[in-house]
Amino acid sequence: MVITAAISGTMLVPGLFSRECTVVYAACPEESDCDDVGEKGASKDEATLDQMQRSKLEDLEDSHVRFEEDMYDAVTVAAFGQLILELPTERIHIHPVWMFVLSAPLFGLQQAALLYLRLSQDLGAPVHNREETESLQAFLPLAKTLMIYTMALMLFPELLGALRLMMFLVNPTTWTDIERYKSEWLPCIWSPFCVCPVSLASEMLKFCVGYVVLTDSVSIVLACNSVQDTIFNSLALTFLVELDNKLWEVARSVFHLRYEGEQFKLRPEAERDATASQVWGIRPRSWLHRKHGAAALEACFTSAVFMFCYCRQFLITEYSLRTDTLPMARDMCTLWELTNKNSWVGELARCTLRLMCFGAHPNGLLQMVCDPLYGGYCSPKFRRIELNDMYEVILAEPTATISNMVTFAVVLLIPQIFQLAFLPERGEDQAASPVRQGVHVKKMAVQKLKASY
Repeated sequence: MVITAAISGTMLVPGLFSRECTVVYAACPEESDCDDVGEKGASKDEATLDQMQRSKLEDLEDSHVRFEEDMYDAVTVAAFGQLILELPTERIHIHPVWMFVLSAPLFGLQQAALLYLRLSQDLGAPVHNREETESLQAFLPLAKTLMIYTMALMLFPELLGALRLMMFLVNPTTWTDIERYKSEWLPCIWSPFCVCPVSLASEMLKFCVGYVVLTDSVSIVLACNSVQDTIFNSLALTFLVELDNKLWEVARSVFHLRYEGEQFKLRPEAERDATASQVWGIRPRSWLHRKHGAAALEACFTSAVFMFCYCRQFLITEYSLRTDTLPMARDMCTLWELTNKNSWVGELARCTLRLMCFGAHPNGLLQMVCDPLYGGYCSPKFRRIELNDMYEVILAEPTATISNMVTFAVVLLIPQIFQLAFLPERGEDQAASPVRQGVHVKKMAVQKLKASY
């Protein structure tokens, strides 16, 4: 049954299905001809449906790769053109090099603070048999163990986020699947060959800071003589890790920066296939691509590296407790030996320390603390830990070592392997088919509605 009515400039047009009507607003100027009312209304409906389609596809086209609001991740976000400088009249995409210029001094500041913190410790003192009251002798070892595990848990998101983005960046299909900014002026500076090394270096700096704090936290906690010192020193280390978040808040407020989204977006399927077919060594829709296994594969590699780092940290802690030496003391002796070598490695170590000391002599305080000729503590007892030493720890404590490694594997590695083997990523066509079918039906309805006029 066809019903047509004109009420306050609104016309009801019969729908394409039973019991359905479409509302078309036809507010025409008096001097214009209203014969094209249906066409304008249909075009407005088509624009509304196109907007609906875009919003649906944006939800489906998320890459599910998230990033944090800190200075190091801002470099990676800028590499894909999602870091925006808001101006009153326009929006400017920030190049990752400018953000890396701010991140590099931050890394030097964090490493310098950790270096001074190491040198201020009594590195030659033993771990056991410290001057403790009888009331704390039973509780202090438990408190130290809890703080070591607490620091590891607090650093877990920082290290995991940096590792995931590193694996995301080294995947070659990332640069063919993810939507990136295309500049009309000097497009070569936005090519993957220019932005990938900068963003990868930034994430490596972030991971380096987190891992150094993780290793140093064991020594600082073990060197404490009271529960209060243990808690306060642990909080000081977490403050150093959070400096990248604070610097990002300052940069965002001063320069009016913002992220364009919470995660990276995928290109359309046809564009991804066309771009991948033009790159040597990358096959379209291979297991390296998004929605074809890339996320699960990157998660497996990330978990494997993570498991290795935590197992190594556990073995180092066990070896330090057995030898009654701090892990930090061994690291400083190794650094002191590097600065005394007449090679490119020694020159690199001296240049790095010179930058951390703001141009001062790199071996000044280091020689006084480590060199035995100046009263330092370094001796063969504080040599670098080798693989044979870790193997001896495993043989000495097989039950504790294997149980910890199995725990790390269950928590970190097994879920990713399960996801890769039994829960493969759905293809894009399979994931988007219901929505695309609905959008196609609505689009056909609009075309029939236009044809009726």
